[in-house]
Amino acid sequence: MLGAPVENHWLNIIGNAVESVSTKPAYESRHLGEQSVLLPAAVNAHTHLELSQLEAPLDVPSRSMPDWVAALLAFRRSADYSAEQGIRQAMRRPELVESTAVVADIVPAVFKTADSRRQTAEEGTVRWLPFAELIGWQSFHERGTQIPRCHFGLSPHAPQTVCPALLEWAINQNVPIAMHLAETLEELQLLQQHTGPLLDMMRRADPDYDPKSVLLGKRPMDYLQLLSAAPKAFIIHGNYLDDEELQFLAAHRETMSVVYCPRSHAYFRHSVYPLEKMLDYGIRVLLGTDSLASVPDLSLVEEMRFVLKHYPTVLHESVYRMGTAEGASAFGLLREGFGTIRPGGPARFSVSDISDCFLADSARHTG
Repeated sequence: MLGAPVENHWLNIIGNAVESVSTKPAYESRHLGEQSVLLPAAVNAHTHLELSQLEAPLDVPSRSMPDWVAALLAFRRSADYSAEQGIRQAMRRPELVESTAVVADIVPAVFKTADSRRQTAEEGTVRWLPFAELIGWQSFHERGTQIPRCHFGLSPHAPQTVCPALLEWAINQNVPIAMHLAETLEELQLLQQHTGPLLDMMRRADPDYDPKSVLLGKRPMDYLQLLSAAPKAFIIHGNYLDDEELQFLAAHRETMSVVYCPRSHAYFRHSVYPLEKMLDYGIRVLLGTDSLASVPDLSLVEEMRFVLKHYPTVLHESVYRMGTAEGASAFGLLREGFGTIRPGGPARFSVSDISDCFLADSARHTG
């Protein structure tokens, strides 16, 4: 559990690290105001920063995945798109600079991350955790497959876009894995029946697409069982997992997490997210923003506010942890002080007014 909130204390900082918390200032001080609250900077567990040159979510009236993917691919073909510029532009956005400590980002596998990771480290901004996106539904040969070692992990994209051999190869690399799974009802239809809108979408990209040779099984469970062999597995979305699959994730919470992207989920008009059930089962649930192709900004604080508004029965402490300490723990960063405010940890936090309804209730339950 997180420690209880403390009132009228001073946070003593040396350089970029917290030295101590005390009742009197140890150094030259700055008073933040009588009604100010300090919260740990957020851990954004899923996004696609490459799309951060978009000025607004994609205008897709149907909100169907095939139509959205078509609009996304059109943007990627446009002169406005540059993965490198999108990522660098995102790293300068106020909601990342001011209130986010860690961001787990899906990047194109060919993207050179070394320079960008060095740049963010030198600027002392956000801890960037790039996952190299893997897409390949045709035959896969391990020979010649090279992923830059500077990636934090790998992201076999989704069941319909990754053949079993590529997925197994990724898991065998012994790095964290992030995979979109049980994201849409159309995905379940493709898995179970080998029909539907996602099959039509894939065959527009490849007329020879054969679901029998691409899909691993008939259910998300078939993928969860394989992913459980990875050192860490992040199930992106998990909107339509059944009870057996949720129980499986709960039994593997030390190595497997689900990432819920609240406002993106609403954008696509999905069924109500089974958040209460996941928490009741004991699943480790993290929060992500997804990309600017489906949300207006990259603020994880806004994601937490959204959850609190739409899930009033969920404890505020649980929501707060999902956006901070749970993410830091899942990514192995809790020992470095991420997701918390404590001596020795990074001096990354957000400052808000206690009158904010989200913070006022959180302050009564958490530290």
